[in-house]
Amino acid sequence: MSSAPVLVLDIDGVVSLAQPGGPQPWDANLKQDWGFGSDEMVRDFFGKDWHEVVRGRLDLHVALHGYLEPKGLADRLEEFVAYWLEKDSVIDREVLAMADAWRKRTGGRCFAATNQEHYRVAYLRDQAGLGAHFDEIVYSAALGVCKPDRVFFTSAQARMGVTTAQSILFVDDSAANVDGARMAGWRAMLYRGPETLSQALAHWG
Repeated sequence: MSSAPVLVLDIDGVVSLAQPGGPQPWDANLKQDWGFGSDEMVRDFFGKDWHEVVRGRLDLHVALHGYLEPKGLADRLEEFVAYWLEKDSVIDREVLAMADAWRKRTGGRCFAATNQEHYRVAYLRDQAGLGAHFDEIVYSAALGVCKPDRVFFTSAQARMGVTTAQSILFVDDSAANVDGARMAGWRAMLYRGPETLSQALAHWG
């Protein structure tokens, strides 16, 4: 185990720009392309089965089949997943460059910590190239618990092999997640754009 400096970044809202409500939302053309809108999907999918999916208790494809079948779209499930994953991988290369430069300067390790299910993590890591920038993507479906639960952070710390909680700087755009990390003893900051991250990294490690 190591107590060297560790940088941990959230994905949606920090590394990814594609979350609903973000600058390049993945669901911007959902109604036009698939015949149902994001509000409907929030109500009937994200508000229901997604909670089990993101904790690793229900496979994404199984949950989506149940959502798409009444719409007559179950036979296009794989196509929809591919659409979603591609649209939901608009990466902020400026943020990644900062993390890479910090790692090179300090010799520290860099992780992503995210509420995420298995398929998207694999896509982000292998297809979108995040695997080249992080030692590992630590995520809720693998841990069985979501941010901001304190157990997410203690389990993530164990998975990262970090002995000293204060050797971690965690960056997230959710105040609740920042508070959860601090409750677990991590250093944590609320992300408000690349400039705030640049300033923080200049003094970290």
